[in-house]
Formats: sequence, structure tokens, C-alpha cells
Amino acid sequence: MKTLHRRLAGLYTITTASILLLVMSAFLLSSVRESHNAQLEHFQVVWNSLTSRFLTSSTVSHGFLSQTEANYQMVIHIEENGTPLLFQGSWQPPTDRQTLIRLAEDQAGAQGVSLDQAPISSTTAATSLMTLEGQHRDSYYAMILVLAAKNGVKSICAISYIPPVRESLRGTFLYLCVLALFGIACLGLISWKFVGWSLKPVEESRQKQARFIAAASHELRSPLAVLRSAAAALRTGPKEKDALLSVIDSECVRMSRLIDDMLLLASADAKTWSLQMQAVDMDTLLIDLFESFAPACRQKDITLNLDLPETSLPQIPGDPQRIRQLLLALLDNAKNHTPGGRSITIRSRSNPQSQILAIQILDEGCGIPDQDKPHVFDRFYQADASRSDKHHFGLGLSIVKELVQLHRGTITLSDSGAGGACFTVELPLQSR
Repeated sequence: MKTLHRRLAGLYTITTASILLLVMSAFLLSSVRESHNAQLEHFQVVWNSLTSRFLTSSTVSHGFLSQTEANYQMVIHIEENGTPLLFQGSWQPPTDRQTLIRLAEDQAGAQGVSLDQAPISSTTAATSLMTLEGQHRDSYYAMILVLAAKNGVKSICAISYIPPVRESLRGTFLYLCVLALFGIACLGLISWKFVGWSLKPVEESRQKQARFIAAASHELRSPLAVLRSAAAALRTGPKEKDALLSVIDSECVRMSRLIDDMLLLASADAKTWSLQMQAVDMDTLLIDLFESFAPACRQKDITLNLDLPETSLPQIPGDPQRIRQLLLALLDNAKNHTPGGRSITIRSRSNPQSQILAIQILDEGCGIPDQDKPHVFDRFYQADASRSDKHHFGLGLSIVKELVQLHRGTITLSDSGAGGACFTVELPLQSR
């Protein structure tokens, strides 16, 4: 179970962490696209500002150019009649400025825009957005505008540096890394707790199964030992043949009862225990039960009482044979724990408001200690740990509980007024 716990927790963590990383990767890719779009929009805004100033003003100060280059990581190159403006630039890109300018002029020429010739059809000619690749895997946006002036031709070339994704999203990437590590750690802790909580019923079931097998082995070992002893005695003492055969027969009957009870519980666990549902007349069933069990009580000097209401009990949906079986098991349990001279009572009442029929089996026996009450319906459970009673295996009340649950009912245990035990079976008046 510990290995399974670790493996399931690891699988759960890896699965959920993968989903988390996929979501974060999608977010990061979206951030990259948004960053590129923002850089492009920013370049367009700066380019519009530059061209507006270039078209409306006859002069552009070096201070303005220097401030623009430094603030926006740009290269600005202005020519008039093929002569560059005497401006050395205030920002140095990774690739040489003149190399970038030549690359921009070459792409402009490919678009039909020449810095040496005035536009023919209009006073201005501009390139579309160009992308330049530098010598150090650096990238740039670039645009060129050519203006026909009185004295010839003027042109302006703007080249904007595109920061690498790693550089532009460094803060976001670090934030996501920290968030991912924290999330994976939390997922690991949660998965460990969640898997442990999920496996708890499995572990309890495994422990119950182990206890069941151990108890069944214990119960089967005793009659088998008796059978082997009797068989050995038959070989050595044929004079006691009849007595030994009687012992063998008794132990075979005992083993047969135990196996039948175990098969019933196995059928209940496998959900193959079927009921022959019909409308059950509870007055008739309880009266017949009383009459058939009264002789067994008289043999032990126990008084059996039947307490029914003056009005007839309502019919309930159920299997009459199974209801009789569970009530007989409760009566047999009460008889075994009630000394002679005392009484057992069968009592039944119906509650139309709650749609419940309650049947109680009360005895005046020794009662059941509080510490044992939560376990009386467990399989092979006996308050007497020595298991000296060879006629009972601790399965009767387990079978009773299964039968009650098959009828969609409940069974509870409490103390009777006479110091004994009171088992209350509540069955629905209508099918659920």
C-alpha cells in the first residue's frame, strides 16, 4: 500500500503538473505575441511622430534625435540629396549602425523606394514595415520615408531594436518559474494527502479481508482437527465407531453451516444476492415466527412474547423468506444470551409519517458492553475472544445486516429496559 500510495501520488502530481505547465506555456506564448504586437505598435507610434516632425519642420535638432534614440533604442538616419546629416547617434545597437542602414536601404530599393530619387507620383514615398536581421542574431523594425523638397530629396530612416523574447519577458518568465515550482510543490503535497484519503477505504477493506481470512481459517481449522482426530481414532478403536461417526457428522454439519454463511456473505459482496420482492403481510409473518420459535425458547425456560399494535400492521415490499431469516437470526442470538427464567419480546410498530415499519427484538440477557456495540455486525466478531462456542461463528449478525440493507432498511443496537440488548430493524413501507 505504501508503494501504491507513492506511485499514485507521483502520477497525480506529474499529470496535474503537466497540465499546469501546458497552461503556463500557453500563457507565455500569448505573452510573447502580445509583446511583439506591443513593440510593433510602439515603433509605429514613434515612426509617426518622427515623420510628422520631419514633414512639418525644416530642421530637426540633434538633441531631439539623441533623446529619441536613447529612449527608444533606435537608429535614426537622415539624408538630404544623398548627404547624411552630421549626427553620429547616441545609441549603439549590437550590429554596426552603417550596416543596418545599408540593409534598410537595400530592402527599400527592393520595394522601389530610392533615397537618391524624388518620388514621381507624389511628394512622398514610404516603404512598408521591414524586418532586419543583424550580425549577432539581433532583429530590428525599419521604415524609410523619402520626401521631394525644393532643393532636391530628403529622406529619413528609422530602425528600432526588437529586444529578444528572453529579455522582454525576463520578469514574466521568472515569475512563472517561481509560480510553477510553488504550484508543483503544492500539487505534490495535495496529491499525497488526496491519494492517502482515497486509499484509506481500500486499506480498511484490505485489513478487513485479512481479518476475515484469518478468522475463517481459525473457524475451519477447529472442525478439521476434530475430523482428523476422529478418523485416526476410527483406525485404532473400531469399537467406538458409532460415537466417532456421530462426531464426524456433527463437525461436517458445522462446517457446512459455516461455508453456507460465508457463501451468503460473498454473494452479498458480489451484489448477486437476489430478493423475491412481494407485498409482505407482517402480521402473519410475525405470528408464524412467534409460533415456530416458541418451542425452542420453552426448552431453555425462556418466555417469548409478541407485542403487536391493536390495528393491523401495513404490508411492506420485501422477500418474506429473507425477512424471516434475519428475524430468526436475531431471535437465535437473543436466546443464546438470555438465561432461563427470563423473556424475549418481539415488538413491531409502524409510523405512517416517516413511512417506516420498526421491528424490535428485546431480551433480558447479559447485554452487550458499549465497547463491543460498534463491532457486533463485523464478520467473525465475538465478544468472547476464546471462541469456545462451537455452534456460532460470529457471522449471524453480519448476515442480518446485509439482509436489512438489501431491503433498504437499517438496523441499530441499544440497551433494553431489562438490562439486555435491543435490536431495532427499520424497513420502508414503500419501495425506494
